[in-house]
Amino acid sequence: MRSTLAETLLTKIMDWSPEEIDRERPLLQAMANLKWNEYQQYAPGTRFLESLVKWLQQFADLSDKHVAYRLIREHLIFISSEQMAYLVNNLFSEKINPILIRKTAQEQGIAHHHVSKVLKDTAYRQNLRTSLFVGLSDGSRIDQFRRGAFLNNEQVIPTYDPSDKKVEDLLTKLRDDVPEGVFKTMFLIDDFTASGTTYCRPDGGGKLGKIFSSLFMEEGRGFHSIIDHKGIEVHLLFYIATIEALQNIRNGIQAWKEKNERDFTCTVDCLLPIDASVKKRITDDSEIMAFIAKYFDPDVVDSHYELGKHDLPYLGFNECGLPLVLNHNSPNNSLAILWSPADKRVKGLFPRISRHREK
Repeated sequence: MRSTLAETLLTKIMDWSPEEIDRERPLLQAMANLKWNEYQQYAPGTRFLESLVKWLQQFADLSDKHVAYRLIREHLIFISSEQMAYLVNNLFSEKINPILIRKTAQEQGIAHHHVSKVLKDTAYRQNLRTSLFVGLSDGSRIDQFRRGAFLNNEQVIPTYDPSDKKVEDLLTKLRDDVPEGVFKTMFLIDDFTASGTTYCRPDGGGKLGKIFSSLFMEEGRGFHSIIDHKGIEVHLLFYIATIEALQNIRNGIQAWKEKNERDFTCTVDCLLPIDASVKKRITDDSEIMAFIAKYFDPDVVDSHYELGKHDLPYLGFNECGLPLVLNHNSPNNSLAILWSPADKRVKGLFPRISRHREK
C-alpha cells in the first residue's frame, strides 16, 4: 500500500505523462526490489520509493526535480550486498592466491605458469600459513573473507591495532604449525577508497602509517614481534577503489619509506577499479553541476571534510565526485546531494551515517 502511494506521489511530483509513467515505473520497481531497498541507513520501515519522493519534494522547481531524477536514473552506481559478497568471495582467488603462487614459484625455481605443481609444493602451504590477513575496517567483511578462503582462524584478525595478547596468540598458533615460524606476508584488506589521501602520510598518520610503525619501529610489541623483518611483504587490497586513490596511496607509501628510511615490498591493488570517466560524466554535465551546487548544504563541511580539496564541496570529500552508494552506507566521497545526513537542511536520497563526529 505504501509503495503504491509512493508511486502515485512520484507521478504527481514529476508531472509525468502516461507514456513516461509506463516507461519509468517498471524501471524503478525493478531497481528498488533488486538493489535500492536494501540500503541499511534508511529509517526503519523506509524503502527507496518513499525516500525518493521525500528527496524530490525538497527541490523547488520541476526542472530541478527532473535533473535530480536523471542523476539517479543515468548515473547512480549502487553496490548491493550480493555484489559486495561476490567481491569478498573472489578476493582470495583473484588477487591473493596469485601473489602466493608467484612467491612460491620464485623461491622454488618453478615456472609461474605451472600452477598445479606450485600448489602441491609444501613451500606453497607454508607461505599460505605464514601469511597474516588484517581487516582495516568493518567494511572489510573479514569473517566472510576467511570462511570463503578456508583460512586458519589464527591468521585472520579484524583490527590493525591488536592487543599484545592477541599478537602473542597468533605467533604461538603459527609455531604449532611452523616451528620457529614468523609471518612473512601481510595482506591488509578494506572495502572501498575513493581518495586514498588519509591512508598513509610521511608523519606516520593514517592506517598504513600506524601499521608500518608497528611493523618496523615498536620493538617488542605489536606486529614487530611476529614478522620477518628482512623479507616481509605487505599487500593492501580493496574490493572497490578509484584508480586515483590507488596511486595516491602508492605515493604516500613511497613518501613514508623515504622519510623513515625503510625499504620493503608493498603493493596496492583492488578487485573493482573505478576510472576517472565516472566523475567526468558528472562534471561534464552542466545541468547536474548547477543542480548539486544549488542544493548543497554547507553544514556537511566539518574539520575532517576540510582535510581534502573543498573548493567544490558539493562533489564530496576531496572533490571525488562519485555517484556511488554502498549498501551499508554512502561514502562521503560521493556527491553530497546523495548522502547528506537526515539532520541537514537538504537531506540525501541515501543519508549517510558518519564515522567522524564533531565535538
